[in-house]
Amino acid sequence: MIRIRIERDNHGGAKRVLVTGHARFAEQGSDIVCAAVSGIVYGQVNAIEILTGVRVHQPHDGRGRVDLQVPEGLALEVEQKIDLLVEAMVISLKDIADSYPQYVRWINK
Repeated sequence: MIRIRIERDNHGGAKRVLVTGHARFAEQGSDIVCAAVSGIVYGQVNAIEILTGVRVHQPHDGRGRVDLQVPEGLALEVEQKIDLLVEAMVISLKDIADSYPQYVRWINK
């Protein structure tokens, strides 16, 4: 099962998105749930880092783990761009979790 954990700050902004596990919806290489989650996560992480120049992706362990963390102390304009991109990612991931609840667990803190 894929676990998606969203951690928010006191103002409701997503400051960390932790994605772990594998869906096991189908055989490796044919798993549309894993492919959808991976495409969304890696696409948005790449977009954030390229468009803002801020590293948000923590090194992964090679076992289906992505740890996006928004650093503190950013300029307001940069923080707002990152917030928008992270929220777009969260919305897309929530859609996948709602469509495949037996394969994706949603945790919103």
